[in-house]
Amino acid sequence: MRTIKFSDWFLAKPRKVTMGVELELLLFDSRNKEPLQNMGLCEQILGNVDRKIYRDYYPYQLEIRTAPYSNPEDVINETKKLYKEASKAFIKHGIYVIPVPAIVRSGYVYCGLHTHLGFPKLKDAPTKEYFYRAIGMYPFILSLADHTKNFEISELEMSDRMKKSHHIGIPYLKAQQFLQGNPGNHKYKDIILSSPIANDSNRSRMTKPNTIEIRILDTPSLYNIYEFSIKYILTLAQYIKDNNPMLDMLDKDYKETTNKLSMTRDLTLKQRYGINKVFRMANMDVCEETSEHFGINFPTETQFEFRERHGFAGDINGFLSMATKGGWL
Repeated sequence: MRTIKFSDWFLAKPRKVTMGVELELLLFDSRNKEPLQNMGLCEQILGNVDRKIYRDYYPYQLEIRTAPYSNPEDVINETKKLYKEASKAFIKHGIYVIPVPAIVRSGYVYCGLHTHLGFPKLKDAPTKEYFYRAIGMYPFILSLADHTKNFEISELEMSDRMKKSHHIGIPYLKAQQFLQGNPGNHKYKDIILSSPIANDSNRSRMTKPNTIEIRILDTPSLYNIYEFSIKYILTLAQYIKDNNPMLDMLDKDYKETTNKLSMTRDLTLKQRYGINKVFRMANMDVCEETSEHFGINFPTETQFEFRERHGFAGDINGFLSMATKGGWL
């Protein structure tokens, strides 16, 4: 039995939507047996690869940034092409590029999959128009994040950067200002909407259009999980209604709805496997049902189950083996 009525949430025909991806990866120095600490070497290697391969905030964190596409296959294919190019360039220096969800160094640094969704007809539209679509996608993305989790976050000790950063992850929805007047003035807007950023020469920043940004997903260690996530998110964005039921739920009982979303979000972050149906949409069944509705292949084996089936440890060696056997290399 369906837990949601798809016709309430989705359009009959897709709209034009583009999506670009930021995929964070670990640079692991095989000689020192630790995350790469040589910033100069990293920059030297990056000088000989595609400009869409960047050094992220840390010297041991690499980021692949695809161009925006309206076809998920184009996003997926470019990601793999760039990943293989990066791997080939760094391995010459004894450095592995590993799709791993967490890096251990002075606490945890979280590696994630970030997607940027652009609606061309809304380039000059008010912030709230983006918000209406983002909030409609919110529970479906929580469901996806729950199903595609990659490591035991209950053991997570957040890095200081994560604790202080207000733009990492999906926000708690505590600001009714989103639905009143001009929500673009609220401080949380950057969590859902990314603002334009200027290019600079050190490849650590890039120019982005106004987009809906989704940040709650782990870096997938399995390639099929990455494929699934991209197809799921872009298809969802193409079909989500402007007047989706989430807006009515927030309007009728803002406090109860946001409390349920926040509780679901907390469970998604802290539990290893599927969450309970605290919020009726945010569960694995909805993720599977939505995939079936849109004809997207749903990966029934989780990354935990894959790792356990092959006997891989939850460490660097285990995640490197997952990348090799899981389709990335």
